[in-house]
Amino acid sequence: MAEGESVKVAVRVRPFNTREKNMNAQLCIRMSGPTTYIKDLEGGGEEKDFSFDYSYWSFDGFDDVDGYLTPTANNYADQKKVFDDVGLSIRENSWKGFNCSLFAYGQTGSGKSYSIIGYGKNKGIVPLYCEDLFVRIGELQKEAPKNTYQVAFSMLEIYNENVYDLLAGKERKALKIRQSKQRGFFVQGLKKVPVGSYQEIEDRMAEGTANRTVAATKMNATSSRAHTVVELTLTQKIAEGGANVTKTSSVNLVDLAGSERAASTGATGDTLKQGAAINKSLSSLGNVIAALAKQSENPGKKVIVPFRDSSLTMILKNALGGNSKTVMIAALSPASVNYEETLSTLRFADRAKQIKTKAVINESPTDKLIRELREENDKLKKMLEGGAIDKSMIKDDDEDDLSEEEIQARLKALMEENEAEKNNIEQEWKSKLEAAQKAIKDMEEEKSRKQEMMNKVPHLKNLNEDEQLCGMVVHFFNENKDYNIGNKQGDPPNDIVLSGLEIDPSHAVIKSSSGKLVLVVGEGAKVFVNGEYVTGKIELMHSDRVLFGTNNLYTVVNPQEYQAGIKAGIEYHNFTYYDAMSEIQHLGDQDKGEMLLQEDMAEIAPMIGEVNAMSCALDKKVKFELAVVPDENKNRKTVMVNMFSYLTSCSYLLPRDEFISRKYKMEEMYQKFIENDDSWKSISPSEDPFVEDENKEAQLGTVTTSLKSLGYLIEQEQTLAITNYQGTSHGELRVEYYPCKENGKVITEDDDIFVDDPDHLIGQPVHFVLQIPYATGLPKRFEKVYCRYKFFVDNEYTVTKPLSGSNPKFNFSKKHSCKPVTDQFVRYVENSSLVIEVWGTQVPIPMKPGDQRTTKQLMSASLNLNQTPMRLMDPEKQMIMCELDSTRRRAEKQQNKLVKIQDLLEKAKESNSNTVSVSDIQKILDSNTASLGIAVAVFKMKAKKAKEDGKLFQLSAHSVAKSDTMKREAGSKTTESKACEIL
Repeated sequence: MAEGESVKVAVRVRPFNTREKNMNAQLCIRMSGPTTYIKDLEGGGEEKDFSFDYSYWSFDGFDDVDGYLTPTANNYADQKKVFDDVGLSIRENSWKGFNCSLFAYGQTGSGKSYSIIGYGKNKGIVPLYCEDLFVRIGELQKEAPKNTYQVAFSMLEIYNENVYDLLAGKERKALKIRQSKQRGFFVQGLKKVPVGSYQEIEDRMAEGTANRTVAATKMNATSSRAHTVVELTLTQKIAEGGANVTKTSSVNLVDLAGSERAASTGATGDTLKQGAAINKSLSSLGNVIAALAKQSENPGKKVIVPFRDSSLTMILKNALGGNSKTVMIAALSPASVNYEETLSTLRFADRAKQIKTKAVINESPTDKLIRELREENDKLKKMLEGGAIDKSMIKDDDEDDLSEEEIQARLKALMEENEAEKNNIEQEWKSKLEAAQKAIKDMEEEKSRKQEMMNKVPHLKNLNEDEQLCGMVVHFFNENKDYNIGNKQGDPPNDIVLSGLEIDPSHAVIKSSSGKLVLVVGEGAKVFVNGEYVTGKIELMHSDRVLFGTNNLYTVVNPQEYQAGIKAGIEYHNFTYYDAMSEIQHLGDQDKGEMLLQEDMAEIAPMIGEVNAMSCALDKKVKFELAVVPDENKNRKTVMVNMFSYLTSCSYLLPRDEFISRKYKMEEMYQKFIENDDSWKSISPSEDPFVEDENKEAQLGTVTTSLKSLGYLIEQEQTLAITNYQGTSHGELRVEYYPCKENGKVITEDDDIFVDDPDHLIGQPVHFVLQIPYATGLPKRFEKVYCRYKFFVDNEYTVTKPLSGSNPKFNFSKKHSCKPVTDQFVRYVENSSLVIEVWGTQVPIPMKPGDQRTTKQLMSASLNLNQTPMRLMDPEKQMIMCELDSTRRRAEKQQNKLVKIQDLLEKAKESNSNTVSVSDIQKILDSNTASLGIAVAVFKMKAKKAKEDGKLFQLSAHSVAKSDTMKREAGSKTTESKACEIL
């Protein structure tokens, strides 16, 4: 252990889920031994491989036998296989006195919970470890009754850099992270409760999850941005060699939620830094892993590891860089539609396996441990009373100097922690365990009463994007009573108090009578039922979805109505959070690309509602809107967010990840606002998420042009409307492209290289010139306007020079070449379009002096400003126009060839000749076409046959016409087969 032990890393791939099956997703993962391979089936590219300690194949090769997923193939990894490899090592090391850590990493829905917790008979690592733990405790206590074994449980959450105790009940407040030389980082005041069985651990986890759900609703949080850490502390007090020895092992179970947000972290080398735009904790973890991996690669070189950059990395310092045996399980989606997220997970895990930790056994004589704790507290007490301060006890050598206030706080926190540990050793464990078990019994009785009511009484049950948090908040409606719903400012106090954005003091009333529920919406209150905005009165039916405000989402449960419906043959759908949010966006069944777009919209739309509500509450004079724009990298649309400032009348399109990053900061500001902490008002403009730099470039809009003409080597000339995400025109852009020779000379009609089938370009070099001559009618408020685009496999944008004025003349021209043409290129020009973005800087237009309207008033007014006529353009209509123009030009080319053939025939008739030269025909027809090329194939084959027979082949005008007729009747067969059929 002198050089440390590497973090053990396992990856596991699950079967397709329903969403992926509906999308007809392909399998992009394969495994061989410890190596995992991944390939981008939709975007092309080479297969990538990653090697780990374990690569678990759980995609197929199993049967459900009495509820347990049993292997039918040798390569299938069931729950027992995973526990034997990973769980047993945690079990053995914890009994030896080592600290252990188990990380679960992966995008939402990738199967983390299945590996860690499992379901039904398919128990995961945690329940199998805990069950084994208490079985072993029972066996050891029978062997040595005087020895004692104690297990304590704690559960915390990290959200927006704040640490919360999930066992603290309603007393939710952020806890401080402290540090000492001996313990490293620890959470001051974190509640640790004794547990005596796995069932008690399950109950405590359920308690923590319920508290987490309520808090998430209050703070407008979503699970994908909160990390959860469960700690089990095993303390063994053993008589050895005439002395009492205490062994302590902490087992940390860490759920790193929201890793799908880290798709851009790349997880290799410097690209880990990109995660800063997504989630500070996750980004900091990536930076720590990168630094630790570098440290492991260069043991003699000092590497600064930024543990202090986030709450998560401080808490996990021992697990990653210190005294712990650490295991990471990375859960993988097998679907091609999740390629980017899965690749990110693999790269993250690949970095983690390079980390080395140095675990030591936490063992010391009990009497000595108590004595050392007392002596240390005596020293700390003297320091607090004004004695000389030994800073080495409370700070690391590489840490900056501490303020006097921070020194005092750390000394007090360390004293409290020492006292708690000393009391834990000295106190009678049995009495503490009994008290904890009594509390659990009370919880179980309450849970039983609640379940009994849920089977009889109509109620609302919460929906959450994290399935673990669904059904944790329940509101019952007893018969013949009206229930007032609103925020805590209701007067008189509301029966059901809701927190969160856009909840009014008198938001709604639910009337319960004769087994029915009737919802009465308060004036101006925001309520949706089954995706529709409602006002006035409406009867709620079983399975209805109700959204109060921005983020209080429930489903209606009416047991009596449900039972009657089942008897009547009604089938009730089990609606999820995403089903409900999709309803609000009115999104129906779509193809694969549209389904991905639908999911993004369903995710972002409620966030936009939240940030607009926060903007109103803080009066930031900023409005956010959902924007769907063309994606130059994929042949589909992508979701962005438009940020509009009423103060400057400037708009900026924010990528999804940047918007989410800003939302984190907005939530921090809003939280301070509702806690009456005015520090949010003094934030600098550069740090304010509601403010954008006025000099930042903004997108005027895009033009989208079809590339199909290029596949036929036909020029294209179009004047296209520049449209923004709303379809509003901001001027026009002239776009032209012409086939050219390698030297850049444009091919003319006389060159006549028209191609009737793009596949016949494969293997040949193709060159063309793309020109953007000018734009017209641009808004005057935009300056330094330029165009940019990516063609085919370009990694970088091609950019025109920036110009000002309403009618800039770009005079842009660039030659593009494909040498040789590949099948991928042909599919690209046939199925894709070229998106040209138009960008510029905006001239701010300030609000009128004296305009005192609030943000809410401005937003309301903007909803009624549809009186101004706007020129709306449909980009898809423009694409159709481009393709019609391409078809027209192809028809013209074909007609030109037929005219030239007709001219040859007329000249032959005028000269009283019954033949024309094959070479003359070839000059006209031999252009690698599919349909017209049939005639050439016929003529060549006839000429070859005549030569073999020793005859002179003469081509008559009649045979040319006949071959042309037969060619049109040949259908869609290949050129050679058509020619053979004609012969």
